[in-house]
Amino acid sequence: MTSEPTPLGEVLPTGLPAPPRRDTGLLVAEDWLLAAWVAVASPLLFRQQGGGGPFDSGAPLLGALRLLAVAAALVCLAARRPAREGPERRSSVVLGGAIGPLVGALLLVTISGFTGLDLGSGVGVVLVIVALVAMIVVHVAVPPLSVPIRRALITPFVLVSGGLFWTFIAAISGQPGSATPAAVLSNPGEGLGVGAFLLAFSAVFYTMLIYAPRQIAEREGGLVTWALRYALFVAGVVAGLAWPRLFGL
Repeated sequence: MTSEPTPLGEVLPTGLPAPPRRDTGLLVAEDWLLAAWVAVASPLLFRQQGGGGPFDSGAPLLGALRLLAVAAALVCLAARRPAREGPERRSSVVLGGAIGPLVGALLLVTISGFTGLDLGSGVGVVLVIVALVAMIVVHVAVPPLSVPIRRALITPFVLVSGGLFWTFIAAISGQPGSATPAAVLSNPGEGLGVGAFLLAFSAVFYTMLIYAPRQIAEREGGLVTWALRYALFVAGVVAGLAWPRLFGL
């Protein structure tokens, strides 16, 4: 049996696929985009739409963005992977822990998009059927998609999910800025309580709407990597709550 070098410099028997790449890095473009989105874009969109909650109607811009992001995520989920990526050694662990949260995330963002656009149940059922048919077509007819393309497809969903989390926090806390460090200092009891809730809720939310979708696009990163990415996300959320208050918005 002959051997050939892989793109990663490993030598495998000819005909066997190279193992999937796992050296993406600690903080990648998606992490910085997400932090910037929840720090800057989410507060601006929140105010442009009148400060509504995550499931309020009458938010056509946010509703359209959410449904388009769901559509791109479904394409990523349905698309085949290149054969060279080979069998996933961690597939049973990663997929077993990611598929459930991903389904919940897709439902949450889809419902939020429907309500934002004021779509009736009939239109919703039609769109769901169209999406299922489109996923079958993508899986059968579209060539396998590489990791960079899958990451590009899932990124809008990750950004929209981060913005959805921001609206949750703004609605639950009563007013933007109530979980900021300044609020903690001015009212330690209430501020620390809100901050603790923010951390607990954001950890669950991050796993469901950010970690799980990104694992579908590319299964990579260990505990330290994702802890650092989560910390950057929380920092972005806190910044997004703080700066409007500082400027009196």
